[in-house]
Amino acid sequence: MALFPDKTLHNWLKVSLIMGNILIYVAMVSFNVLASFPQNTTKKLFPTDVGGTSDAYYLEVTPAGWVFSTIWTIIFIWNGLWLIYAFINIFRRLKDNTLFYRRFDFLNFGVFIAFIVNNLSIIAWLFLWTNKFPGWALLLIVFCVVPLDVALIIYYRKLDHCKQEMKEHGYKKDLVFSRILIQNGLATFATWLTLATNLNFATFLTYDCGANQDIASTIILFIILIIAVVYFIIENFIWQKYLLYNFSPWFVINFALIGSIVKNYKASSPTRNNIITVILFVITMILAITKIVFFILYKTACKNRVNRKIFQREQKIEETKVEMS
Repeated sequence: MALFPDKTLHNWLKVSLIMGNILIYVAMVSFNVLASFPQNTTKKLFPTDVGGTSDAYYLEVTPAGWVFSTIWTIIFIWNGLWLIYAFINIFRRLKDNTLFYRRFDFLNFGVFIAFIVNNLSIIAWLFLWTNKFPGWALLLIVFCVVPLDVALIIYYRKLDHCKQEMKEHGYKKDLVFSRILIQNGLATFATWLTLATNLNFATFLTYDCGANQDIASTIILFIILIIAVVYFIIENFIWQKYLLYNFSPWFVINFALIGSIVKNYKASSPTRNNIITVILFVITMILAITKIVFFILYKTACKNRVNRKIFQREQKIEETKVEMS
């Protein structure tokens, strides 16, 4: 019995993790709001606001302020929605009285633990960044990205393991919800923090290591290009079954590049980084469109394959009827 616990009973450790995630997430969002608009009461915690610190560390590729506010708002709402979905699933049961979250374990322990580590790391990063410690902030922001990648890997594998059973039991809508809310919500978060890590790296190179900011900016543009190309290859040719429904990363990177071009592009005399940013934007747009085309072709091929199997099955039934008559 220990190997096959009764799935009609609650797993209180997991329930506690879900509730803990929600509380820590609310705390993380609250600290972000405080760090964005520090008042007299929070000046000791956050001497400058997050945007003010970014302005103090000028980089030629930093996106416009409205990009930061828009993306963070989307991230907070999107990831808040999947936590609400996880909370609702605590109370859902299948027809055989099995608890939904225990039968379909795509929101595994590892996902919640990794997300808690991410949230706590972001809170700590806010203190370091607003107190202007870019070097230490760089080290910590890596701990914000890695747990999200771990959470996504666990989620992909768990969902792939139980998706067929979910279809058989009539929970196709939950597949859609999980892919939209959890998969793309976490992917949006991870992509944005990856870009933020690169900006933090350029800040560190410029203001702690003494590199020219234009050279540091060029370095991170090429790093972003490499990440985008490698991700495109992995997404479409290696782990397609896991990443097929990932679309938000391309929205995030292109939105950020648009914000960078709008803020920094000098039409009269474009700089090297202005030109590289535009070229990078064109490349990532092409990759994003290609991703959509691949998705359509894949879904069309799958639909045709299913229709062909149905036709062959019906044909066999007709042939059997003819033989019997």
